Amino acid sequence: MKIYLVGLKTIFCSLVFAVFIVNPAEAGVKTINPEKRVDIRKLIELTGLEEVVILSADSVVEKIFPILKKAIAKDNPAVTEAVFAIIKRTTISLVKRQISTPGGLVDRVIPIYDRHYTHNEIRALIKFYKSPLGKKMASIRPAITKEGIVVAEQWVRYLEPLLIQAIEKSLEKEGYVVIKKEPE
Repeated sequence: MKIYLVGLKTIFCSLVFAVFIVNPAEAGVKTINPEKRVDIRKLIELTGLEEVVILSADSVVEKIFPILKKAIAKDNPAVTEAVFAIIKRTTISLVKRQISTPGGLVDRVIPIYDRHYTHNEIRALIKFYKSPLGKKMASIRPAITKEGIVVAEQWVRYLEPLLIQAIEKSLEKEGYVVIKKEPE
């Protein structure tokens, strides 16, 4: 069976953008002290970045896959749920592998930590995350993130009509005529 992945590149790019809301670009090429680099990597590991990224990826995949299914199914009516399960599993697997691989997410966020923290601050944070409270904070971070995603989604749904109303008022105030179209 042939499967045409029309629109997959655009949807995948959206997934990557949504998952990695981290600016991976390094402002200038700066050499980071190797000991500080090791400590930053240790801090990132202690804070549970990988689990949070995977949670975020899962959340984004759940939101994007209905769109992907619709785009692919339009040109491939015979595509089964098994095909989408493979695409989903492959996507999450790739994200997981690319977090810690050389040149992956961790390597890309290390310069951000380097710019914002001194080496002594990184060491202090490591000490904190090795403490009972720090361990607790890191262990519950994925749960807090998961709950936060749900709250953020609810908040966005709450804001949507308010935003539409505010935009309409602003446009009308500037002399534009807003024509309200009834939903089809």
